[in-house]
Amino acid sequence: MRPAAMVRRVCSAGAVVASAIAAGALTAQTAPSPVAIADTARRTTPNAAPRWQFDQCMGGLTYGAPLKWALSYGMGFVRESEKRDWCFLGAAKVGFGGASMNVGLANSLGHWGSGVALTGGVLRTFNDPMGAIAKRTYVGGSLHVWPILALGGEIGVYRRLGIDAPGTTRNRTLITWSTGFGF
Repeated sequence: MRPAAMVRRVCSAGAVVASAIAAGALTAQTAPSPVAIADTARRTTPNAAPRWQFDQCMGGLTYGAPLKWALSYGMGFVRESEKRDWCFLGAAKVGFGGASMNVGLANSLGHWGSGVALTGGVLRTFNDPMGAIAKRTYVGGSLHVWPILALGGEIGVYRRLGIDAPGTTRNRTLITWSTGFGF
């Protein structure tokens, strides 16, 4: 046998072995593991227990005092079920009159976009807030209610931090409110 023919046979035999190894590896990679099969079965079972996952809880566009027009967004640990969804959340709200950072608990009621949330946090006013002193920091809480189809509002009570200038008699308590669209 000539050397060139021998090299061709060795190379073709090597290619056959290499393709067989690759095919076996590919088959091993695509075959589902017993853990994946069990996980899929658990997720597709209709009465499976709800699991907590990190996901979006809320977001929306609102108008109210002191933030004026504001956008909000909240993420947290969500537990979805067929009757109610729960979320431990952290939310940020930024508007023309100020911004706030809050943490709380939200609960959706049914499939019509209704729900309720209770949050507490820090609010900072900007240069021109509605019904509040500019450039001040407040601490407090809010109750958020969405009666139907993600339309609703919130009402809150916040207390101004810091020391007032001598002679200032302005109330340190701030009542916040907003209405708008959110989910």
